Amino acid sequence: MEKKGTIISLILIAVIIIGAGLTIVLSGLTAKDYNYVQIEVNPRVEFVLDKKHKVVSVAPLNDDARIVLSDLNLIDKDIKDATTIFLDECAKTGYIDVNGINNATNVTVVDGLTQALDVHVMQAVYKYFKENEIMSAVTESYEVRKLFDEKKENNVYCVNKYKLITTLDEVREDLDFNTLKKMNEVSLIDLVASTHKSNPYIPSAEEISSKQTLIENNKNKYNTHKKAITHNTQKEFSELFDDFQKLCIKKYQQDFEKEYALWQEQKSI
Repeated sequence: MEKKGTIISLILIAVIIIGAGLTIVLSGLTAKDYNYVQIEVNPRVEFVLDKKHKVVSVAPLNDDARIVLSDLNLIDKDIKDATTIFLDECAKTGYIDVNGINNATNVTVVDGLTQALDVHVMQAVYKYFKENEIMSAVTESYEVRKLFDEKKENNVYCVNKYKLITTLDEVREDLDFNTLKKMNEVSLIDLVASTHKSNPYIPSAEEISSKQTLIENNKNKYNTHKKAITHNTQKEFSELFDDFQKLCIKKYQQDFEKEYALWQEQKSI
Protein backbone atom coordinates (compact mmCIF):
# COMPACT_ATOMS: atom_id res chain seq x y z
CA MET A 1 0.00 0.00 0.00
CA GLU A 2 2.83 2.36 0.86
CA LYS A 3 4.48 1.72 -2.51
CA LYS A 4 1.17 2.30 -4.32
CA GLY A 5 0.68 5.57 -2.44
CA THR A 6 4.17 6.70 -3.39
CA ILE A 7 3.53 5.98 -7.07
CA ILE A 8 0.24 7.90 -6.99
CA SER A 9 1.97 10.83 -5.29
CA LEU A 10 4.69 10.87 -7.95
CA ILE A 11 2.08 10.79 -10.70
CA LEU A 12 0.23 13.73 -9.13
CA ILE A 13 3.45 15.71 -8.83
CA ALA A 14 4.26 14.99 -12.48
CA VAL A 15 0.79 16.11 -13.55
CA ILE A 16 1.16 19.35 -11.58
CA ILE A 17 4.58 20.07 -13.07
CA ILE A 18 3.40 19.33 -16.62
CA GLY A 19 0.26 21.44 -16.07
CA ALA A 20 2.31 24.35 -14.78
CA GLY A 21 4.66 24.06 -17.73
CA LEU A 22 1.77 24.05 -20.18
CA THR A 23 0.23 27.06 -18.48
CA ILE A 24 3.47 29.01 -18.88
CA VAL A 25 3.88 28.02 -22.53
CA LEU A 26 0.24 28.63 -23.44
CA SER A 27 0.18 31.98 -21.70
CA GLY A 28 3.11 33.08 -23.81
CA LEU A 29 5.21 33.92 -20.73
CA THR A 30 8.20 32.01 -22.05
CA ALA A 31 7.31 32.34 -25.71
CA LYS A 32 8.49 35.85 -26.42
CA ASP A 33 9.95 38.98 -24.91
CA TYR A 34 7.37 41.29 -26.45
CA ASN A 35 3.64 41.58 -27.12
CA TYR A 36 1.91 43.60 -29.81
CA VAL A 37 -1.10 45.93 -29.94
CA GLN A 38 -2.50 47.87 -32.89
CA ILE A 39 -5.31 50.42 -32.57
CA GLU A 40 -7.09 51.96 -35.55
CA VAL A 41 -9.46 54.89 -35.18
CA ASN A 42 -8.50 56.26 -38.39
CA PRO A 43 -5.22 57.35 -36.85
CA ARG A 44 -3.60 53.91 -36.74
CA VAL A 45 -0.81 53.09 -34.30
CA GLU A 46 1.10 50.03 -33.17
CA PHE A 47 2.67 49.36 -29.79
CA VAL A 48 5.36 46.90 -28.75
CA LEU A 49 5.02 45.95 -25.07
CA ASP A 50 7.10 44.13 -22.51
CA LYS A 51 5.75 41.30 -20.36
CA LYS A 52 4.41 43.75 -17.80
CA HIS A 53 2.29 45.45 -20.49
CA LYS A 54 4.54 48.52 -20.52
CA VAL A 55 5.06 50.31 -23.82
CA VAL A 56 8.55 49.65 -25.20
CA SER A 57 8.00 51.45 -28.49
CA VAL A 58 5.21 52.98 -30.53
CA ALA A 59 4.91 53.90 -34.20
CA PRO A 60 2.32 55.69 -36.38
CA LEU A 61 1.01 53.66 -39.31
CA ASN A 62 -0.57 56.53 -41.25
CA ASP A 63 -0.32 60.29 -41.58
CA ASP A 64 -3.16 60.98 -39.15
CA ALA A 65 -1.39 58.94 -36.49
CA ARG A 66 1.78 60.93 -37.04
CA ILE A 67 -0.15 64.06 -36.13
CA VAL A 68 -1.81 62.54 -33.05
CA LEU A 69 1.47 61.13 -31.72
CA SER A 70 3.52 64.22 -32.55
CA ASP A 71 3.79 65.60 -28.99
CA LEU A 72 3.14 62.44 -26.97
CA ASN A 73 5.56 60.31 -24.98
CA LEU A 74 3.93 56.94 -24.32
CA ILE A 75 7.09 54.94 -23.60
CA ASP A 76 7.06 53.04 -20.26
CA LYS A 77 3.35 53.65 -19.78
CA ASP A 78 0.99 50.76 -19.11
CA ILE A 79 -0.86 49.95 -22.32
CA LYS A 80 -4.18 50.77 -20.64
CA ASP A 81 -2.93 54.29 -19.93
CA ALA A 82 -1.35 54.60 -23.37
CA THR A 83 -4.61 53.46 -25.00
CA THR A 84 -6.63 55.99 -23.00
CA ILE A 85 -4.25 58.84 -23.84
CA PHE A 86 -4.21 57.94 -27.53
CA LEU A 87 -8.02 57.77 -27.77
CA ASP A 88 -8.40 61.05 -25.91
CA GLU A 89 -5.92 62.78 -28.20
CA CYS A 90 -7.96 61.48 -31.15
CA ALA A 91 -11.06 63.04 -29.54
CA LYS A 92 -9.30 66.34 -28.84
CA THR A 93 -8.11 66.60 -32.44
CA GLY A 94 -11.51 65.60 -33.87
CA TYR A 95 -10.51 62.26 -35.35
CA ILE A 96 -13.04 60.85 -32.89
CA ASP A 97 -16.28 62.84 -33.09
CA VAL A 98 -17.38 63.32 -29.46
CA ASN A 99 -20.97 63.95 -30.61
CA GLY A 100 -20.99 61.42 -33.44
CA ILE A 101 -22.58 58.00 -33.74
CA ASN A 102 -20.40 56.58 -36.50
CA ASN A 103 -17.03 56.43 -34.74
CA ALA A 104 -15.27 53.09 -35.17
CA THR A 105 -12.32 51.54 -33.39
CA ASN A 106 -10.52 48.33 -34.32
CA VAL A 107 -8.02 46.56 -32.06
CA THR A 108 -5.42 43.88 -32.81
CA VAL A 109 -3.60 42.11 -29.97
CA VAL A 110 -0.92 39.42 -30.29
CA ASP A 111 -0.10 38.08 -26.82
CA GLY A 112 -0.16 34.27 -26.58
CA LEU A 113 -3.18 32.10 -25.85
CA THR A 114 -4.49 33.35 -22.51
CA GLN A 115 -5.74 36.65 -23.98
CA ALA A 116 -4.84 38.45 -20.75
CA LEU A 117 -3.47 41.44 -22.66
CA ASP A 118 -6.46 41.39 -24.98
CA VAL A 119 -8.78 41.82 -22.00
CA HIS A 120 -6.48 44.49 -20.53
CA VAL A 121 -6.64 46.61 -23.71
CA MET A 122 -10.33 46.12 -24.45
CA GLN A 123 -11.26 47.12 -20.91
CA ALA A 124 -9.39 50.39 -21.44
CA VAL A 125 -11.13 51.03 -24.77
CA TYR A 126 -14.63 50.41 -23.45
CA LYS A 127 -13.94 52.34 -20.24
CA TYR A 128 -12.71 55.39 -22.17
CA PHE A 129 -15.75 55.56 -24.44
CA LYS A 130 -18.25 54.97 -21.64
CA GLU A 131 -16.71 57.42 -19.17
CA ASN A 132 -16.45 60.09 -21.87
CA GLU A 133 -19.87 59.29 -23.32
CA ILE A 134 -18.63 58.80 -26.88
CA MET A 135 -20.39 56.39 -29.22
CA SER A 136 -18.02 54.13 -31.14
CA ALA A 137 -18.34 50.71 -32.67
CA VAL A 138 -15.54 48.61 -31.20
CA THR A 139 -14.24 45.54 -33.03
CA GLU A 140 -11.27 43.25 -32.73
CA SER A 141 -9.48 42.07 -35.86
CA TYR A 142 -10.24 38.41 -35.26
CA GLU A 143 -13.98 39.29 -35.41
CA VAL A 144 -13.76 40.87 -38.88
CA ARG A 145 -15.09 38.47 -41.51
CA LYS A 146 -13.12 39.96 -44.41
CA LEU A 147 -9.84 39.48 -42.52
CA PHE A 148 -10.86 35.93 -41.59
CA ASP A 149 -11.49 35.10 -45.26
CA GLU A 150 -8.22 36.72 -46.34
CA LYS A 151 -6.13 34.88 -43.78
CA LYS A 152 -7.73 31.62 -44.90
CA GLU A 153 -7.01 32.36 -48.57
CA ASN A 154 -3.39 33.12 -47.70
CA ASN A 155 -2.96 30.01 -45.50
CA VAL A 156 -2.32 31.95 -42.30
CA TYR A 157 -3.80 30.18 -39.29
CA CYS A 158 -4.63 33.24 -37.15
CA VAL A 159 -6.34 36.53 -38.07
CA ASN A 160 -4.25 38.60 -35.66
CA LYS A 161 -1.07 37.12 -37.11
CA TYR A 162 -2.37 37.92 -40.59
CA LYS A 163 -3.01 41.55 -39.56
CA LEU A 164 0.51 41.74 -38.15
CA ILE A 165 1.98 40.31 -41.37
CA THR A 166 0.08 42.70 -43.63
CA THR A 167 1.09 45.66 -41.48
CA LEU A 168 4.75 44.69 -41.66
CA ASP A 169 4.37 44.14 -45.40
CA GLU A 170 3.28 47.79 -45.68
CA VAL A 171 6.23 49.24 -43.78
CA ARG A 172 9.08 46.85 -44.70
CA GLU A 173 9.79 47.12 -48.41
CA ASP A 174 12.75 44.74 -48.01
CA LEU A 175 10.49 41.83 -46.97
CA ASP A 176 7.69 40.29 -48.99
CA PHE A 177 4.46 38.74 -47.76
CA ASN A 178 5.54 35.13 -48.27
CA THR A 179 8.73 35.66 -46.29
CA LEU A 180 6.79 37.21 -43.42
CA LYS A 181 4.19 34.43 -43.56
CA LYS A 182 6.85 31.83 -42.78
CA MET A 183 7.80 33.61 -39.55
CA ASN A 184 6.11 32.89 -36.23
CA GLU A 185 4.57 35.58 -34.01
CA VAL A 186 7.68 35.77 -31.86
CA SER A 187 9.86 36.65 -34.84
CA LEU A 188 7.28 38.99 -36.33
CA ILE A 189 6.98 41.03 -33.13
CA ASP A 190 10.77 41.09 -32.78
CA LEU A 191 10.85 42.43 -36.34
CA VAL A 192 8.38 45.18 -35.43
CA ALA A 193 10.49 46.09 -32.39
CA SER A 194 13.68 46.25 -34.45
CA THR A 195 11.90 48.32 -37.12
CA HIS A 196 10.79 50.82 -34.47
CA LYS A 197 14.34 50.99 -33.13
CA SER A 198 16.04 51.45 -36.50
CA ASN A 199 13.46 53.93 -37.78
CA PRO A 200 12.09 55.82 -34.77
CA TYR A 201 9.23 58.22 -35.29
CA ILE A 202 10.46 61.81 -35.15
CA PRO A 203 7.64 64.33 -35.60
CA SER A 204 8.09 67.25 -37.93
CA ALA A 205 7.35 70.83 -36.95
CA GLU A 206 4.49 70.77 -39.44
CA GLU A 207 2.90 67.73 -37.75
CA ILE A 208 3.14 69.34 -34.31
CA SER A 209 1.66 72.56 -35.67
CA SER A 210 -1.13 70.66 -37.44
CA LYS A 211 -2.07 68.94 -34.20
CA GLN A 212 -2.28 72.20 -32.29
CA THR A 213 -4.48 73.67 -35.03
CA LEU A 214 -6.82 70.67 -34.91
CA ILE A 215 -7.06 70.85 -31.11
CA GLU A 216 -7.78 74.58 -31.22
CA ASN A 217 -10.47 74.16 -33.88
CA ASN A 218 -12.13 71.34 -31.94
CA LYS A 219 -11.66 72.77 -28.44
CA ASN A 220 -15.15 74.23 -27.89
CA LYS A 221 -16.88 71.08 -29.10
CA TYR A 222 -14.68 68.81 -26.96
CA ASN A 223 -14.94 70.94 -23.81
CA THR A 224 -18.70 71.44 -24.14
CA HIS A 225 -19.16 67.70 -24.48
CA LYS A 226 -17.01 66.97 -21.42
CA LYS A 227 -18.82 69.54 -19.26
CA ALA A 228 -22.17 67.92 -20.05
CA ILE A 229 -21.10 64.61 -18.49
CA THR A 230 -22.46 64.13 -14.99
CA HIS A 231 -22.93 61.27 -12.56
CA ASN A 232 -26.58 61.14 -13.58
CA THR A 233 -25.80 60.78 -17.30
CA GLN A 234 -23.23 58.01 -16.89
CA LYS A 235 -25.53 55.06 -16.19
CA GLU A 236 -27.92 55.96 -18.98
CA PHE A 237 -25.09 56.36 -21.48
CA SER A 238 -23.50 53.05 -20.47
CA GLU A 239 -26.74 51.26 -21.31
CA LEU A 240 -27.08 53.17 -24.59
CA PHE A 241 -23.49 52.31 -25.48
CA ASP A 242 -24.07 48.59 -24.95
CA ASP A 243 -27.23 48.71 -27.08
CA PHE A 244 -25.34 50.66 -29.75
CA GLN A 245 -22.73 47.92 -29.97
CA LYS A 246 -25.41 45.31 -30.62
CA LEU A 247 -27.02 47.42 -33.34
CA CYS A 248 -24.02 48.55 -35.38
CA ILE A 249 -21.22 46.13 -34.65
CA LYS A 250 -22.19 43.53 -37.26
CA LYS A 251 -21.50 45.78 -40.25
CA TYR A 252 -18.03 46.58 -38.93
CA GLN A 253 -17.41 42.91 -38.24
CA GLN A 254 -18.08 42.16 -41.89
CA ASP A 255 -15.53 44.60 -43.30
CA PHE A 256 -14.10 47.21 -40.94
CA GLU A 257 -12.08 49.09 -43.57
CA LYS A 258 -15.00 49.34 -46.01
CA GLU A 259 -17.44 50.62 -43.38
CA TYR A 260 -14.89 53.08 -42.06
CA ALA A 261 -14.26 54.40 -45.59
CA LEU A 262 -18.01 54.88 -46.10
CA TRP A 263 -18.20 56.87 -42.86
CA GLN A 264 -15.30 59.06 -43.95
CA GLU A 265 -17.04 59.76 -47.25
CA GLN A 266 -20.22 60.80 -45.44
CA LYS A 267 -18.25 63.15 -43.18
CA SER A 268 -16.70 64.92 -46.16
CA ILE A 269 -20.02 65.56 -47.91
